[in-house]
Amino acid sequence: MTPVAAAMTSAADDEAGFTLVEVIVALAMLSLGLTLVMGLLSTGLSRTGMAERLAGAVSLAQSVMAQVGSVIPLRADIRDGTEANGYQWHLAIQPYRPAQSGDARPVELYQVSVQVGWQQGQDPRSYALSTLRIGPRASRSQ
Repeated sequence: MTPVAAAMTSAADDEAGFTLVEVIVALAMLSLGLTLVMGLLSTGLSRTGMAERLAGAVSLAQSVMAQVGSVIPLRADIRDGTEANGYQWHLAIQPYRPAQSGDARPVELYQVSVQVGWQQGQDPRSYALSTLRIGPRASRSQ
């Protein structure tokens, strides 16, 4: 055998390629990495859905709160409602402090509270807003 042929034969023996064990380890590492990435994507999508539902509840609570004093009269009252997208809301308007006898002021401070509830999978969720509004004093007959 010539020296060139001998050198080519020994080089070919050194480049045998990957062994079966190396291929199996590489596939195991790839599958573990893909499992982790898929878990992160699933969690991200679930959190995005929760954020969308919460944003809808916040929007509904602000909308109901904005109606108080215009569409909904500002006086002691309790109202409930249901929306088509699965939200239920509860509005409570009550005097902030009871009127004291002899108090002749024509206005009163009201606490306005809105609570919006919805179902997130099996778990009930809710969001609440509360504020104080000034309005006309309720007459004694109401």
